[in-house]
Amino acid sequence: MTNQQLETFLFQYTESEQRHLREQPPQLSPRYRNIPKVVYNGREMYQFNFGSLLKNRSVCVNKESRFTVIPEHIHSVIEFLYVYSGRCTQIINGQSIQMAQGDICMLDTHVPHSIQPLGKNDIVITIEMKKEYLTQGFLQRLGNNGIINGFLINALSSEAAHDQYLLFHNREETPIHAVIQSILCESYDPQICGDKMIDAYMIVLFCQILRQYRSQSFSPKAKSQWKIVDILDYLEANYLTVTLQSTADHFGFHPNYLSAFIKKETGRTFKELVILQKMCQACFYLTNTDFPIYEIAQKVGYDNLGFFYRKFTELYHMTPQEFRERKAYA
Repeated sequence: MTNQQLETFLFQYTESEQRHLREQPPQLSPRYRNIPKVVYNGREMYQFNFGSLLKNRSVCVNKESRFTVIPEHIHSVIEFLYVYSGRCTQIINGQSIQMAQGDICMLDTHVPHSIQPLGKNDIVITIEMKKEYLTQGFLQRLGNNGIINGFLINALSSEAAHDQYLLFHNREETPIHAVIQSILCESYDPQICGDKMIDAYMIVLFCQILRQYRSQSFSPKAKSQWKIVDILDYLEANYLTVTLQSTADHFGFHPNYLSAFIKKETGRTFKELVILQKMCQACFYLTNTDFPIYEIAQKVGYDNLGFFYRKFTELYHMTPQEFRERKAYA
């Protein structure tokens, strides 16, 4: 399927959309008769499980129906919602969220939300992911690029300490649209290794999201996240010599305030972040060099090899040598 064929496919009316256009007012699709309802936060709503669609895969792709409301519902998976064309109004926990072409919304599991009727030029794509998809393993597949990526992946994951969804307003031309087109082409016109291709494109997609997030081309809900990303960037660059006092001086904070702020935004202490950055760098050396482990420990700031082994094992649940061997056969 070419991109032009994809455009034609996405904009042509489905049987369901044709029925919604004929009905006045539009009615819910008959499929809702088979979807269970639950009482959540004191309200009755649908529960989407995606059990059959995600039985043998980690990701499934869907184009939302136009011309009818998608009623309030929750689901047991993580949802990635992308406005491919036009506009979209979501109601998330009772709050109206306006989205335009290129905007992205990441929703945790069990977040009540609905979508208002879409017009003929409004194409909304949802990608459903199993909860375990966005894990430390996924982060490692993006590359051990330090504590910023760890923070951002956590912010995008279902385990994040945020307001249950992240909204990205994209107002610049980025490669993200092309990546999503590739995912859609593989999904609607599966070829050999289709699922593996989609999985690979998902890695590229999240890499692009992380790049945009770090470059501030997107606008997150919490403006303070730009500040914490700046701090994490400073720690990445200076992890061998950095101290709480030097970081506080650099950003003009009192050390006590900085310590509390870092803990609140990342869930980790200043010391834990510095150790994590050292271990991320150690992972890079273990994967990409033949340096002996004692030399790697020294390069990331540990003269005490036993302490390095203990901290590494606590974090990754394996020794540095085991980590190196697993990467060699991955």
